[in-house]
Amino acid sequence: MKKTLALLIAVFMALSVLAACAKTEENTRTDGIDASQFKTFADVFSYVKEDWSYESSYDDQYYVYAFGPDEPNYRAIAALTQGTRDKLYNLEYDDNWDQNLKDIIGPLEITEFEDLHDRIPTKDDLDKYIGKTGGELFDAGWSYWYYNLEDMEAGLSYKEFEYTVAFEYDGEQMVNTDDFDFEEEFRDLKVKSVTYDGIGNAVYIDEE
Repeated sequence: MKKTLALLIAVFMALSVLAACAKTEENTRTDGIDASQFKTFADVFSYVKEDWSYESSYDDQYYVYAFGPDEPNYRAIAALTQGTRDKLYNLEYDDNWDQNLKDIIGPLEITEFEDLHDRIPTKDDLDKYIGKTGGELFDAGWSYWYYNLEDMEAGLSYKEFEYTVAFEYDGEQMVNTDDFDFEEEFRDLKVKSVTYDGIGNAVYIDEE
């Protein structure tokens, strides 16, 4: 009886530890934000912590605000009225600029909320670029922020995300001169691999 009771106590304690660990993990997670809690940008502004990453942008049609604890992967979008656009265009860059901006944007109703992590291309998606030429990527809107002639790879941006793209090349070592034209030199080279690197432009939206 004592052995059985001791065993039951041990099992209970083990389950309690597991439950505590699960509860701690649940409480410290930063993903899976409930989008239904954000009705206006004022809700978003009050939710975002000061040490989080964020980006914002607007054009004639939309205001976009992206945020997240590690990178700005969550983003809220709202349509702009003519009146709001006028206020934004006339907003003066002074010491109160940030608060004045929030006062203008805060009342806007959010029309779309998404987690960019849900849109990260899979390996199969990226493998579809293998065999395409650099020119095909550049003409489709891919742009570079660095290139490495020793390894024949480059960091390319496309829409919201950044990638490392390796190219096939068996010629003489290219030399990085002052007038080196990356897009021209890599235009005819074929893509060997594409690897996802992270979020580059979190506030990019495709309006096509």
